[in-house]
Amino acid sequence: MTDIISAAPAFTFVSDTGNEVGTTNGQLIELGSHFTVAIQRPSKAIGRIDSGNGDSSTTVLDGEAIWVNGAKENMYGTTRQPGDIDASLDFLAEQLGVPRQLRDFFSKELTASLGSAMKSGYHVGEAMISGVLCDHLGLRSETEDVQVWIARGDKPVPRRIMITHRDLEGQPQFWAQFIEWILSPELSDTTFTLSPPADATRVQFFVDVP
Repeated sequence: MTDIISAAPAFTFVSDTGNEVGTTNGQLIELGSHFTVAIQRPSKAIGRIDSGNGDSSTTVLDGEAIWVNGAKENMYGTTRQPGDIDASLDFLAEQLGVPRQLRDFFSKELTASLGSAMKSGYHVGEAMISGVLCDHLGLRSETEDVQVWIARGDKPVPRRIMITHRDLEGQPQFWAQFIEWILSPELSDTTFTLSPPADATRVQFFVDVP
């Protein structure tokens, strides 16, 4: 799985996700989203997030700049792109609080990062995920329990991921169910172009690249 994803020059996927967050009374509430993502290495990507509350946003890396558009607010902002996809996703996570749970699965260093982060792992068994026969793995790092269901066959892509944050209060979970993977997509420069509505308001980007 890691060899295929980290070596792919381009890929797309669609997924549903759930992310638990703590409330002031200590209850965990799950926030759901629908992700549509396209990656073209080394430096182009586009991701649309449709949140469960009806809001949506699109983030584009066009190789030179980062563009973020919020549909509900009808606003957009842009700043210089700090580097390749890995560097840009790190910037978005560290400066803007963009969720990082799937960040490693976009990385060309996926094999190395999982290998160094995970302290133990074992094969739980076989499982069916949306009609696809998968190998179910249980992995553990210093702070997280990770389960991943990997499709059997010649395209061993992840079909489901679940992460339990043991170091956080209440041990909240994040999960992603992958609906579709395309490992040889037809992409062009126009794929990675953000065209905000004509009446959208441009705002100063939250943080500029140092």
